[in-house]
Amino acid sequence: LRRVQSLFCLTDIACFLCGVFPLQAGIMAGLGRSRVSASTLLLGATVLAACLCTTQAQSVDCGRTANTTGDVAICDGGKGTFLPAFNKLGEADWPRGLKIILYLTGLLWTFSGVGIVTDVFMEAIEVITSREKRVEVDGQIVHIRVWNPTIANLSLMALGSSAPEIILSVIEICAGGFFAGALGPSTIVGSAAFNLFIIMAVCLMAIPKGETRRIQQFGVFIVTAIFSLFAYVWLIIILVAISPNVVEWWEGLITLLFFPVLLVLSFYADRGLFNCGADTKVEEPQVLASHGHPGAPYSTAALLHDVQVKKSGLTEAQLANIAAARELSQSTNISRARFRINATRQMTGSGAVLPDFEAAKQDEETAHAIGDSLVETSADSQAIHFEHHSYAVVENEGTVVLTVIRTGDISEAASVAFTTMAGTATKDEDYKHKEGRLDFAPNEAQKTIEIEIIDDDEVEDDEYFTVKLSDAQPGNWFVPEKGMVACVTIIDDDHPGVLALEEPQLEVYEREKKVDIRVVRKRGCKGTVKCNYYTKDGSAHAPHDYEETTGVLVFEQGETEKVISIPIVDDDEYENDETFHFILEDPVDCELDTVSRARITIKSDDDIKGVLDQVTYLLNINRDKFRVGGSDWGEQFSDAIAWPAKGSGCFAGFMHLINLPWKLLGACVPPTLFFNGWLTFSVSLILIGAVTAIIGDLASLLGCSANIKDSVTAITLVALGTSLPDTFASKSAAIASATADAAITNVTGSNSVNVFLGLGLSWLIAAAYWPAKGATAEWQSKVPTCIQDAYPNGVFWVPAGDLSFSVIVFSVCCVLCLGGLLFRRYAFGAELGGPYSTLFAVAFSMLWLIYVLLSSLRAYEIF
Repeated sequence: LRRVQSLFCLTDIACFLCGVFPLQAGIMAGLGRSRVSASTLLLGATVLAACLCTTQAQSVDCGRTANTTGDVAICDGGKGTFLPAFNKLGEADWPRGLKIILYLTGLLWTFSGVGIVTDVFMEAIEVITSREKRVEVDGQIVHIRVWNPTIANLSLMALGSSAPEIILSVIEICAGGFFAGALGPSTIVGSAAFNLFIIMAVCLMAIPKGETRRIQQFGVFIVTAIFSLFAYVWLIIILVAISPNVVEWWEGLITLLFFPVLLVLSFYADRGLFNCGADTKVEEPQVLASHGHPGAPYSTAALLHDVQVKKSGLTEAQLANIAAARELSQSTNISRARFRINATRQMTGSGAVLPDFEAAKQDEETAHAIGDSLVETSADSQAIHFEHHSYAVVENEGTVVLTVIRTGDISEAASVAFTTMAGTATKDEDYKHKEGRLDFAPNEAQKTIEIEIIDDDEVEDDEYFTVKLSDAQPGNWFVPEKGMVACVTIIDDDHPGVLALEEPQLEVYEREKKVDIRVVRKRGCKGTVKCNYYTKDGSAHAPHDYEETTGVLVFEQGETEKVISIPIVDDDEYENDETFHFILEDPVDCELDTVSRARITIKSDDDIKGVLDQVTYLLNINRDKFRVGGSDWGEQFSDAIAWPAKGSGCFAGFMHLINLPWKLLGACVPPTLFFNGWLTFSVSLILIGAVTAIIGDLASLLGCSANIKDSVTAITLVALGTSLPDTFASKSAAIASATADAAITNVTGSNSVNVFLGLGLSWLIAAAYWPAKGATAEWQSKVPTCIQDAYPNGVFWVPAGDLSFSVIVFSVCCVLCLGGLLFRRYAFGAELGGPYSTLFAVAFSMLWLIYVLLSSLRAYEIF
């Protein structure tokens, strides 16, 4: 009774921390009920049942659990599947701290390895499930998928996503003499908890502000959600109710058979059999493509129809990324496998197989926000920001004045804080540090900030510092990000300086009529200096394409910038891109910088075809780059050793180097061109098994060395390591997809598959083995007497105590999490994004922490 009371109290605390009562009240309200007492009663009854079931399971142990007196711990000289590898060299006697560091490092590295090998496995699955066939519809030849997307997601793709956990469970049974272990089942339950709680929290936070994602195939979600809960309830039924602490062969078989039942019901839900409030009803095979011209400029123009291509401020590569992201997002052909492959490759420093959806979203916002002013605000928005984002001041001027303006309804008083921040300029040496608040009186639209500049006699480079605005008051005022910081450049006045072109390459469209070339004076502005300038033909010729321009450029004392305008001829004819050059030479009383020559490209502006040609070219390159599956071994090894793309950063290079052995191992797998990917599927599955066995050994070694129980290691480190690629895959799916199906339904489906395949298969093997083998001496030494009396010919013994408790805690938290998602659907119109996303993300994360905490306390018999 004390245990029941204690656990009920802990559950109440958990509910309070997670905001569970408000959530459940809302769920009941969505279902037509609003009484919190009913929710509390349901939760209390569930927890009470958990304690009673666990107590019953313990009572069947007959006072004795496994006899392990003759077993040697794996870290003290025992043996795993492959490890430890240096027992003969005294590995068991190494310092415990050293072993913990080595095993932890090895475990993390092996997580990368199994991710890379699973990446190859997923490539095979992607090739298998993306097969198409040609059919005739209304006299037109079209392509449709052979595999139903729902069946593909819940069968092969779920198998690929959960392969490490499933194989770990099977290997633990087979390598452990067909006795139950703690690592495999606990990893499956721990992985399910991480998938549901943490991945849902990440997806909630990933949705861009102002956007939402709603489940479209709600019937499929309901089926997978019910099965994802039932799968774990079924474990409790067979371990506690039907045959306590024992799994018989028929129980393992039924567990395995639930997998095809899930597939059949999900298929019919996908076909619209269950009308559960789905937004759409799919009845016909999806047409993927018809005969046409993929990648043509007009299709690219359609993808970029709302982007001002010529004035967006984006590069052609950025536009191509937006087009690729939109092309894939507008289709429903991005599989879970591709998201998983992309996530793993980004984590290990390899090339992506999907566009950068997050960057595409940001670039779209940038393109739409570009205008004549620094900050665009509507008439009713109340913003305070700098008038300009950059200022320049000559050192001997003594002060620089920055203008701060406010927009919107300025009839009320407002204030904003400001402070200077050092850059290359040093405070109190190059400028006087200043901070404070600007107070705007009613109807006052602008204020100035005056900052003292310190003049010295040293010859030095140009230096800069920044001024930042923050804390606009009252609360209805804000500081927009693009007007928050102003950069001040201090120009040295003790040296004549050097002259340079601001940009070495410029692009101009014919319709713009002119190109402005900025010549800047850097590292000094003392005295009068000058130089000659002129234009020079390239593929563009004066006067047909532009007007020839020559002259002498004079900078007076203190002048730091000049602008030279060159007229461009708009001939109303479509032409290829043409170029000419602008050159500085013959400086007087100064020097020229390295950038003294600019290349100007004139782009035809009769329509946007010139730009779209380039974007289409890059888009087609992306399509080829994003292709999954190697055509031959040579290509696979070339991809494996290829250095990360330019601009990927040092971390990507570091990850590439440390994962290179695993990449080479993955490259040894036969390419997907053999037998339509099935040979790749089979060989990579064997490799996953081998690497997973190493993970199991390392996890056991780490837990043994650190005195951590296998079940605790499994629900934390192992579950996290095997689920991390799925986390990034779900985040990308949430951002890229127009619906929440790819992010949510795949999680609930995978959690079901984990039990039905992972435990169903391994437990069926062991449950069939012992009756056939009989009661061996080893079996008799490990199995409690009461189990031996009930099953004299041998049976698969599975101690239910800690596992059943962990499963029950997860099931309770699962109900709360799924209820929270349903509440968001009915209250806010979408499961992901929208109001209170942060609150729900924190609540879901807390559910995971509570699950880990209670399961760990139970493992150490604290209650």
